[in-house]
Amino acid sequence: MLVTSRWLYDNLNDVKVIEVNYTPEINYFESHIPTAVLLRWRDLLHDKIRDFAPPDKISKVLGRLGISKDDTIVLYSDEGNRYAFYAYWVLKAYGHENVYVLDGGIYKWIKDQYPLTSEVHDPQSCEYAISKVDWSSRIFILELLSKLNQIELIDARSREEYEGKITAPPEHKCEQTQVAGRIPGAKNIPWNTLFNEDMTLKSKDELQKIFHNVNRNKEIVTYCRTGARASVVWFTLKEILGYKSVRLYDGSWVEYGNMVGVPVESSNK
Repeated sequence: MLVTSRWLYDNLNDVKVIEVNYTPEINYFESHIPTAVLLRWRDLLHDKIRDFAPPDKISKVLGRLGISKDDTIVLYSDEGNRYAFYAYWVLKAYGHENVYVLDGGIYKWIKDQYPLTSEVHDPQSCEYAISKVDWSSRIFILELLSKLNQIELIDARSREEYEGKITAPPEHKCEQTQVAGRIPGAKNIPWNTLFNEDMTLKSKDELQKIFHNVNRNKEIVTYCRTGARASVVWFTLKEILGYKSVRLYDGSWVEYGNMVGVPVESSNK
C-alpha cells in the first residue's frame, strides 16, 4: 500500500494524486506534485460534532475532486506525511479499494528531484457514491475502557507526552489537555521512530524489531493525540507487518486526557 517516488512519477497520468493538507493551504498553492488536487483535512470531518463526515459529504468532497470509485488514489501530506496515513485509514473505512500512500511524501519526492508545480489542477467533477462504511478498525472510548486488561495499547506520541511531562506536542502547544500521562498499560512506540531520515518507512525487518514486544495474538489499539500519528502505527502493523486485529482510537489523548474519572498512568515525578 506504499508507492515510491519513481513509481508515482512514471504513473502520474494513470492515478489520482491527492495532497492532504492540514496546515494553511499556502503549502499547496506554492508548490505541489504535478496533477495533485488539494484535500483539506477538515473536509473529511463532520460539520457540527467531533467525528468524521457522513457518507454524503465525503461523496461530494471526492466527486468535486474528480475522484471516482474505480480510481487509484495516491496520498501525501504535510505534517510529516502523517495525514496521508490518516486519510488512508478514513478512505478505506468509506470503502475505497485502491488507495496508496507516497512513501516519504513530498520530502522524498523533492529529495529525489522530481518536478513540482504551482499550477492548480482543476479536475472535472464526477459522481461518487459511498454504499457502505466499515468502522471495524475504529474503537470508541466506552469499548476501550471495557477492554483495558485485554488489549495491547500502543501510544504513538513522543516520549515526553507518554511520560506526562507535556500534554501536547510543540506544534499544537495551544491545545492542552486537563491532565498529562498515558492510558494504563500502553507501550510507547513514537510514530517518528518508524521512519528513515528521508521519511520513508523503515524496512520490514527493522519494523518487526521495533514491534517485537507487541503480542500479535491480542487485539491491538493505537492512539496518539488526535489519531494522525497513531494512523502511521496502524498502517505499519496492518498493511506492512500483517497483524490481524489492529484498531485506532482516534479520540486519543485529546478525549482521554479531558475525561473525568478515567485511569491514568504517568512517569512524571
